[in-house]
Amino acid sequence: MNAPWNNEDLRRAFDADFDALVAFASRSKARVGYAFLRADGQVDLGRPLDARISARMTHVFALAQMRGIEGASHLVSHGLAALTGPLRAANGSWYSEVVPTSETSAIPVPRSVLSQRAQSAMIGAAAAALMAGHSEAADLLADLEKDQDQRWWDPSYGAVREEIDAATEVCSPLRRLSTNLDTAQSYLAAWEATSNRVWFDRARSILRLVGENAARSGFALPDLFDEEWRPLPATCDQPPLELIRPGDTLPGLGFKAARLIGQVCAILIHMGETPGPWMLDTAISLYERAHADGWTEDGVGGIVYTLDSTGIVVAPERMHWVVCEAASAARVLAELVVPDLAEDLAVDYARAVAWADSHARAGMGRWIHEIAPDGSVSMRVWEGRPDALTAARMLARGAAPIYLTVTGATAMAGASTRAQRAA
Repeated sequence: MNAPWNNEDLRRAFDADFDALVAFASRSKARVGYAFLRADGQVDLGRPLDARISARMTHVFALAQMRGIEGASHLVSHGLAALTGPLRAANGSWYSEVVPTSETSAIPVPRSVLSQRAQSAMIGAAAAALMAGHSEAADLLADLEKDQDQRWWDPSYGAVREEIDAATEVCSPLRRLSTNLDTAQSYLAAWEATSNRVWFDRARSILRLVGENAARSGFALPDLFDEEWRPLPATCDQPPLELIRPGDTLPGLGFKAARLIGQVCAILIHMGETPGPWMLDTAISLYERAHADGWTEDGVGGIVYTLDSTGIVVAPERMHWVVCEAASAARVLAELVVPDLAEDLAVDYARAVAWADSHARAGMGRWIHEIAPDGSVSMRVWEGRPDALTAARMLARGAAPIYLTVTGATAMAGASTRAQRAA
């Protein structure tokens, strides 16, 4: 198949955009870790240090280091210093937000919480840093694993919890599918970095739970659940989170789940193990439902953010992470399906990339995080451009084997390049 991800011109364009994205993201460097980056490229130092943003930026710079970008190693070390120092809580966990008081100390924000969304980003960053050659990341990753065992992993459901009150250590009853998908992705990178099978098995367990929920919901995924993993009804009193209301479904989660389930299927095949018979069918069904629900020709086209239980669009914004996940899912699944469907997925991939190029970028490396239906910049969720990791992953995936995460594939390619130069 003449797949677009194998096109040399597109590959060069993606490489150039990745380099520009790293240069733009590096502006987020603050006294401690990485701060919130506004749309104009200036750091918003009025905000507390967000552990999730700082960790995701550290992950981007680890990918950059593995790709040979000059100065990236220092940026990784700077991020690791924040994760191993000022963001650490006295109880051995990590705060989700702190206010730095010096380069080595910080105080938690009032009513501070411990957050698995932040922890999953830290796991991914530590794994990437370890693969990039930062030996100090090994201890960080080991500490994160201990905290996952102690606070976050729920063996009753084979998934992770969401938030814990830092003062009382009372766990929130809320569960989020998006957090679990982020966690599964980070666990896979940690498995590649350490060869510790528990990371892989837990990622697989999370995706099994996702698959079960997908089958019950007609493969349209809600994000918000109670502590027994029942979808929150639209009538409950849980306020919206990032425009996501109880009962609403997100095509972006469908694309992401399809990609991750497909990738674990490929990993199992590569290891000589048999994937569950549900895996590929579920991944395809998730992708097809997300595509049918999400893609629209209204306004500027693209993929809508949320729909209610009747299929009516509720949040019509187009998020950059969603179109990146759509392209990435098409890329992964195309390697697993029959040729006719693979051709359709290649068309979908090209369509997603073209839309992103036309509407989700303000220039090389400057990804617009949220787009209104008329094509203007929206700021209902994203007030600036604080995240670079989702776009970086899509740009870096290329033709790499799908049994590797983007982090693992980048590490392997970097090692190969260094070996060739040495020879």
